[in-house]
Amino acid sequence: MAATQAPASDLSPPVAVAWQAEFGARAFFSGGRLQKDLYDPDTRRQMNSRLTYGGSAATTGELFGRIDSPTGWFVRGYAGIGSHAGGLLTDEDYPPDTLPYSKTHSSLRNGKIDYGSLDVGLTIWRSAGIRLGAFAGFHHFKEKYNGYGCLQVSGGNFCGVTIPFSVLTLSETARWTSLRIGLVGDVMLTERLKLTADAAVLPYSRLSAFDNHWMRPDINPMPENGQGYGFQFEASLTYKLTDAFSLGAGGRYWYHATTGAKTRFPGEANASHLDFRSERWGAFLQASYRTPF
Repeated sequence: MAATQAPASDLSPPVAVAWQAEFGARAFFSGGRLQKDLYDPDTRRQMNSRLTYGGSAATTGELFGRIDSPTGWFVRGYAGIGSHAGGLLTDEDYPPDTLPYSKTHSSLRNGKIDYGSLDVGLTIWRSAGIRLGAFAGFHHFKEKYNGYGCLQVSGGNFCGVTIPFSVLTLSETARWTSLRIGLVGDVMLTERLKLTADAAVLPYSRLSAFDNHWMRPDINPMPENGQGYGFQFEASLTYKLTDAFSLGAGGRYWYHATTGAKTRFPGEANASHLDFRSERWGAFLQASYRTPF
């Protein structure tokens, strides 16, 4: 009697039988916050000022896609652009550099954001209704905040005469370029409902920024450069209306921070250290089309 071949282990991830592609569009509704701490050029641990751009709401249009090969390799990415408004710029200046402590407010509007990611990955696990992949890629994120007017709310005399909120006074433009490494997976919860989630660390992020003090020609603009790190999380639920067309909703969170950034004021012999922290969080709606080719 001929020996029968043992069945392949159910734990072995099957290989995709064809190329597949999915493309779609999203509307991303988000909030954001950018904080910058400026330290004294001669006394490293002496924080001279803090600018916090917070409370703004952004609306962004986004395109995304993913292509899977029969061998398990995939390429995916997204790109978006939009604007934000609302919120408040809080500008604080601290003793002993500024006496007394000063706090001012400016209104935020006419801000802009654009971003994009491109990843290359490999599906490392696949079974009925479950797929897990690892990826590496790059992420770009640019944010611009515009502060209007100046109202002195505590101490100091930076805005001894209130500047109307119709006048552009302060702007911050920050561009983050980051390496991305992470995992992405999806699970079919039902025949038509799918849960997708991914998490990425940004082990290296390069910041290229500049500050515009529109009322001070000597620091308009003032370059700010450094490096840092970050992380990103995203999850979504999609429902297949047909085998090809899906609708979905999800949320995401992005965090960037510097571990070393500097700027130099005019006339100063030494550069000033900076700490940047940037956050963006929000929800999105999406529609996509999936097809083999």
